[in-house]
Amino acid sequence: MPFSPLRLLRFPPLLAVCLAALLSACASPKPQPPDVSAAKDASFRQAAEADQGPPVETSWWRGFDDAALMALVQRAHSANHDVRIAMQRVRQARAGQTAVASRLWPTVSLTGSASDERSGLPDQVKQGKPDTRTYRGALDLGWELDVFGAARAGADAAELDALTAEEGVDTARWLVSSEVARQYIVWQSARLRLAKLDALLKAQADTERLTRSRESAGLASRFDVARAAGEVQALAAQLPPLKTLVAVTETQLAVLVGANPNRPLPELDAATAPWLPTPPRLSARQPADLLMRRPDLRVAQKQFMAEAARLREAQADQWPKFFLAAAFGRQDLRLNALDLSPVRYSTAALAFTMPLFDAGRLRAAVERQSAKERMATLQYEKAVLGAVKDVDDSLVALAQERDRSAALDATTQQRRTGLHHAESLYREGQIDLLQLLDAQRAVIAAELSAIDGQAQLALNTVQLASALGGGWQDTPAAMTTRTHTSIAPESLP
Repeated sequence: MPFSPLRLLRFPPLLAVCLAALLSACASPKPQPPDVSAAKDASFRQAAEADQGPPVETSWWRGFDDAALMALVQRAHSANHDVRIAMQRVRQARAGQTAVASRLWPTVSLTGSASDERSGLPDQVKQGKPDTRTYRGALDLGWELDVFGAARAGADAAELDALTAEEGVDTARWLVSSEVARQYIVWQSARLRLAKLDALLKAQADTERLTRSRESAGLASRFDVARAAGEVQALAAQLPPLKTLVAVTETQLAVLVGANPNRPLPELDAATAPWLPTPPRLSARQPADLLMRRPDLRVAQKQFMAEAARLREAQADQWPKFFLAAAFGRQDLRLNALDLSPVRYSTAALAFTMPLFDAGRLRAAVERQSAKERMATLQYEKAVLGAVKDVDDSLVALAQERDRSAALDATTQQRRTGLHHAESLYREGQIDLLQLLDAQRAVIAAELSAIDGQAQLALNTVQLASALGGGWQDTPAAMTTRTHTSIAPESLP
């Protein structure tokens, strides 16, 4: 006999289920992926065509060729407290994922009971109220049938939360890599400035002694002696702030690698004489590479996907829920002095619940989750724009700092040449001490500025490497992109 839809009218519950399924299919539109048009450009605005350096590597700090820096970063990746806290968030998220995903499966439990009731009444009375002894054991099964996908959507969201937590570990390593490199460069530059000032202080002290000798010989005045002594004290006054900076960066590095700041770091003790390593040249490549390399963008992407899954869950909660319950057991019963044979029993039930009136609570939950999903979308779009901006800003800052550092080096060479001629003229008596001291001060200022320029060039390189998304894993083999198996690839933004 052909099927007629009118037959559903004879079974109201079945009719309600079919209507709910039909309505849920068109309940709301599919969430729209975020707008990542900023990452679809062919190149960055500030990328130099002449810059043909290699792309940023995962372990970009190795390009500085500094053993102490490499050891510090490697240690921070495992011992830094932010990294370790992020790892515990992964454990928490994975446990939450297991708990939420358990809704997709039935629950099975074993129950048992034993009872012994004795009234103490005469035997003729016990016929109406007998003594009983019961032993019972049963296997209970309960299952929420995920007809409309609420449990599946919740499991997807929990899995994405776990993946987000894993990306959080990469984010922590990404941040700590650049911070360790930054603090190490500041530490080395401060030590280099200290070494330079110590050498200049000794040279200035020699000039003071020479001036005093010339004063004794009548070739210099007390004003010349006072001026030379003042220069010595001016240089000595620059040492304490630099010593403070060295000490502060050492303790900061200790905290970054999870060590006691009261104890010296063996990596720093093993460091050679102060020097600033030559920063590697990096190529920015295309903005689209940021979507796969920067862990903060991957975190924002998975957060959007998790909120979209929770939106599907909230929408499915508006429709009926079906429950299956079953029990299979065996009981042994004794009435008075009569032992009954053990019997097996079983029960099975199918039930459903369907919301009819909740004063708008479920609809409000959908609206709320829709707003959260949209907010996560906008946050992802904002993160992409910010990432592109970070790279462009880093590129222009690095290019300008290269020009500035080259000019400072040229200035230092010129002023050293001028000081060499001034010392010759002073020995021949053609210029006075004031002119010599002016030439020495010019060299000191130029050399210190050149050190600052080299340090800033290295810091800008670290900033660019971080902006490009390098520095969160140790080996290229670990760069495999994490994917969410429960969501189709076309749903990814």
